[in-house]
Formats: sequence, structure tokens, C-alpha cells
Amino acid sequence: MSSLSSDTLPAECTYENNGTKINKPENLARRKVLIADDDEQNRLILAFILEQENWEVREAQNGREALEKVLQEQPDVLILDYKMPELTGIEVYQQLRARGINLATILMTAHSCIKEFSLSLGISCFLIKPFEIPELFNMIEFACTSTASS
Repeated sequence: MSSLSSDTLPAECTYENNGTKINKPENLARRKVLIADDDEQNRLILAFILEQENWEVREAQNGREALEKVLQEQPDVLILDYKMPELTGIEVYQQLRARGINLATILMTAHSCIKEFSLSLGISCFLIKPFEIPELFNMIEFACTSTASS
């Protein structure tokens, strides 16, 4: 996640991406997100970014912990790394669906070939590492909107 670092974090409400200003969605405030990634640095960076935007952040370091925390914490959004110990991001997603839990889920991975596989499982929200901050916010908004309408 080399694109996400503390020196690239914006201080204002708009981001600039290739010369285009992108407003952060207003409805992101005061919602709960669970970040599941076995890479501590990735979790810390994402947590910092989201906490700056008034998100209540929870973290999980493996798939089993992610599944437990979803059941306990009931987050609004789940950001799942694809490759984690104990359960992969896909396995976590499948177990949640099997329990009837329809949660805004974003799968993130360094593998660009994940798109077709994700879509075949019904995961339409994914990020390929490294990604830019505006991509993260756009994907969160898309995931929340998609889940709310389903």
C-alpha cells in the first residue's frame, strides 16, 4: 500500500486526483468499519485515514478474528484483505453470506486477477493494492449504496 502513507493524507474535505477534485461523501461520518488485514501497517494506515473522517474503526488480523468481530461489532462496512491466515477474505465473505449477513464488503488485494473471481462470488467492491485515498472513499460509498439497495 505504498500510495497510502501519513505524508499523503489530506487535511481538507476534498481530494485531488489527476487534477480533479473529489468531495468526500458527507454520509461517511460516524459509521463503524472493520478492517481485516494480516499486515499491521496496512491496518494502521487505513485506520488512521478512516478515523480522521470520523469512522469508528475496529481491526482484525486474520479471517477468523474478522468473522468473530463482524458478529460482535456489527460494522457498517467490512474491508477485507484477500489473503489472510486462518480464513481468507473470500472464506469470511462466504461464511457471512451463509449466515444471512448482507454487509457492505470491500475486498482488497495485491492480485489484479481477483476481479472476475470476486464478481463470480457477488463481491462487486474491491481495491487492488496499492490504491489511492479517493479510490478508498469512492469504493466505501459504492459499497454502502449497493448494500442499502439490495
